[in-house]
Amino acid sequence: MARNLIPVFILSVLLSACGPSVSLYSDIDDSATFDQYTSYNFMDFSEGNKETITGMELERIRVAFAKEIETRGLSFADKDGDISIKITVYHRQAASGYGYSGVYNYMERAIAVDIFDNQSMKHIWHCAAVGELEYNPDQRAAGLPELVARIFERYPISAAEEI
Repeated sequence: MARNLIPVFILSVLLSACGPSVSLYSDIDDSATFDQYTSYNFMDFSEGNKETITGMELERIRVAFAKEIETRGLSFADKDGDISIKITVYHRQAASGYGYSGVYNYMERAIAVDIFDNQSMKHIWHCAAVGELEYNPDQRAAGLPELVARIFERYPISAAEEI
């Protein structure tokens, strides 16, 4: 019986590796004291492609970012928080190939977050996630919280454990 499960396991691992991958890029100001920040506010969205991003998607992104930053002990302030969060979203047509005759065309999404210290006006943290955009809006919405959580894995303060 266990011998029959081995090929199924190998196949499931191989298929899961074919899912959309996300590349993360981050940078930090080492002089910033992230544990001193207690509040945040959002700056206006920077929309790279207004024609490909809906207002509903932008709101989902904002909600996902708020959830992640609040699990790190910060609370929302309408304005004048300790830090300001700027989110930039781009969608663009991309292609990949391995030098063979076929080329794979797809939509690529880049979500970048930039955090600024409001007192010093310094740029203290940046992280960008770049990956394939799901064409299905339901799948895109369902995967957004996980994508934002991956971005915040690079944030210097870990999320608080849920009870």
